[in-house]
Amino acid sequence: MKKKNIYSCIGLLFLCLGFLNSCGRPADQAATQASAEDVFQNTYSGDSRLKFMNHETYEFNKDAAFSENGSYYAQMNKAYDEEEKSGVCHAYFDEHNRLLYVLGYSPGILSGGRSYCEENVYQRNDAENTCRYIYFKSNSMPYGDGYYVAFRYMFEVSDCQFDKEGRLHRSLTYRRDVGSDPNGYSEELFFSRGYEAYYDGAYLMGELNYYDYWGTNEVGSWEYRLYQYDEQGNRTLEVVTTEDEITLCTYEYQEDAGLVDAYTYQVTEDWELTCQDGRTCYFRPGWESPAIKIVAKDGTVEKELFYGKAMDLGQQHYLIPEEVEKTVDDHRYTVRPGDCLWKIACERYGHGGYYDLIYRVNQNVIGGDADLLVPGMQLYVPEAGNAQDTKVNGT
Repeated sequence: MKKKNIYSCIGLLFLCLGFLNSCGRPADQAATQASAEDVFQNTYSGDSRLKFMNHETYEFNKDAAFSENGSYYAQMNKAYDEEEKSGVCHAYFDEHNRLLYVLGYSPGILSGGRSYCEENVYQRNDAENTCRYIYFKSNSMPYGDGYYVAFRYMFEVSDCQFDKEGRLHRSLTYRRDVGSDPNGYSEELFFSRGYEAYYDGAYLMGELNYYDYWGTNEVGSWEYRLYQYDEQGNRTLEVVTTEDEITLCTYEYQEDAGLVDAYTYQVTEDWELTCQDGRTCYFRPGWESPAIKIVAKDGTVEKELFYGKAMDLGQQHYLIPEEVEKTVDDHRYTVRPGDCLWKIACERYGHGGYYDLIYRVNQNVIGGDADLLVPGMQLYVPEAGNAQDTKVNGT
């Protein structure tokens, strides 16, 4: 089976389970594992289709272990208090104290040279519970005792769908890096990764992560996680399926001691699970298709995932850049009758002294006379920062 590395982009927080390290011979290690399973019996210890891999006991913090999914996206809906806002440089917030824009750059600008810069933009539609996140790679140039953004390169776009509670249900991400060359930036935004989550009331029941390989012959890779809980809301089961293997992790809690026993198995034969909501999930460790089939209580097939097959999450293979370049409209200014650069600088920067910066970056549009503005001219008004912005590094 072809090995693929699966990485979680959207920063999801899961319990970490690893193989036990042993300095003995392989036979001794197998005996140790078998002994551990004999001592700590659990629900799945007698299932011949599962190969026991590991047992671990550790301290348990329910709030930390079962935090909401999509921690990478949590800042999209995070409401910052006044103290937090005061600690963020060059950032704009909406009426709900959520980020709209944040700028950061590398300290190299302090030496007076061209520097790498990052911009993060959040466009929300609260009526539809969506947010578009745009990440720019930019070049910054010295200006006075600070700098300005000289060139913006839209590198990544994510369209996210949330529910009314602010939980991430779906996201599609597009990037401009293509193929195996990390510097092989394309002119188009190719689909990079997708995410879907399934909830039953308050509980996260399943997650699908799909990763594409931009512009290559690879079909991408995927990872599916399924969860079960007890009556107290503790996670009791986690099944992780990748194109390498299917692993089953079951958890048993020592409430009084604040501990949890975690058992890890590898699924070696066809295996099925009846979920708490009445669905049945079928897992196949071989390459026979489908790798996962989820059947509803009424017999309807809800989802099938196949090894070595690209997902259809509703994404286009790429987005034409012009479709998302509208995100820079807030950096454009249309000249109105009676305008002058000083007036525009006061409106955009709060200080007319920045007029020469606007002229500098728009001289090819304005011409040789900075006072000659024609109504209807489209000017670019760059972001301007200072040394304090170095502590904002973007996402």
